[in-house]
Amino acid sequence: MKIETGDPVVLVDVTSLEEYDLKVGTKGWANSVTSVPGEGTYVFFMPEDDKEMFVLSADRLEVDAEAKAAGLELNQDTIARG
Repeated sequence: MKIETGDPVVLVDVTSLEEYDLKVGTKGWANSVTSVPGEGTYVFFMPEDDKEMFVLSADRLEVDAEAKAAGLELNQDTIARG
C-alpha cells in the first residue's frame, strides 16, 4: 500500500538506526512524503509519542492498515504534544 502524508505507519527496517532508539514495530506517522526523481520516495517519519522526525526511505515503512481502516490519521488530535 502506498504511503501518503498523514498515514499511520510502522517501521519495518531499522538498519543503521539503532543509535536513535528506533526499533522494528515502532508506530508513527508519515508527516510528509516526498519523491526525489532518480533516487526514490522518502517519508518524514514521526514516532507516535515523539515530535522528532526522521527522513527515511519509504521502503523502511509500511502503512498500518488496521489503524488506517479505523480512520486514524495525523491531525491535531493525534500529534504528540510532549
